[in-house]
Amino acid sequence: MTKITSKNSIDLLIELVKTSFKMRYQNSVLGFLWVLIKPYAMFLVMYLIFSNIIRSSVENYALYLLTGVIFITFINELLVLGQMSLLERAHIILKVSFPRYIAIVAALIGAVINLCINLILILFIVLMKGIEIDLIGIVHLILVITILFIWGVGMAFITSILTVRIRDLKNIIELGMFMMQYGTPIFYSLDDNLIPNSKIKLLIQYNPLTIMMNQLRAALNVYGQRDFLLLIIVLVLGLLFLFFSYMYFSKQVKKIAEFF
Repeated sequence: MTKITSKNSIDLLIELVKTSFKMRYQNSVLGFLWVLIKPYAMFLVMYLIFSNIIRSSVENYALYLLTGVIFITFINELLVLGQMSLLERAHIILKVSFPRYIAIVAALIGAVINLCINLILILFIVLMKGIEIDLIGIVHLILVITILFIWGVGMAFITSILTVRIRDLKNIIELGMFMMQYGTPIFYSLDDNLIPNSKIKLLIQYNPLTIMMNQLRAALNVYGQRDFLLLIIVLVLGLLFLFFSYMYFSKQVKKIAEFF
């Protein structure tokens, strides 16, 4: 088995990120454009339907919906790419000795790149609409992305191991995310009082995805108020989760070769 030294780990990380992108859009006519086409097509369909049904009181409903779609697309990619990161790189893992966490990080960096591309376009739209974005907003946005990435890596440390052993987990997580989309205010706002049940409304309000989604919107001055203290708390919890999930990953990853 070929061994990769720690000195070459960064080179391997970069190479894995490049390879992931090439493989993902290989033999595709539109290629990398799918990064924009999929979320914006989803946004367009949802906007045409829900803007007429809900009649939301949110001032910039189109941007509110678009940021929600981009956010949930990113979360989906973090979960799917993270849980499949070891399985899809089994051929490398069986032949090359390298820190296995690199496979996880490389997979999720691809999701972050996709998010950043979409956010650049959103920033352009926001500025075109005359909404001001200050330096604090940019810092807030970077902090939100960093927190989501940390939690995503932590989740991937667990799900990537479990998916190798339980292949049905991929479908279970996809089903869970489909259900979670309706428990997260992507196309509706809790301010519109569309949910009469106070207990369900409270669950949605304190859903971690709702909190982070609205902080992303707040960073862009689209909706809600920025809360740095809240983000710091979530960041600290995320680092603790990352530490314990890595402990689990580092022990279990040594045993997965037999399941490939």
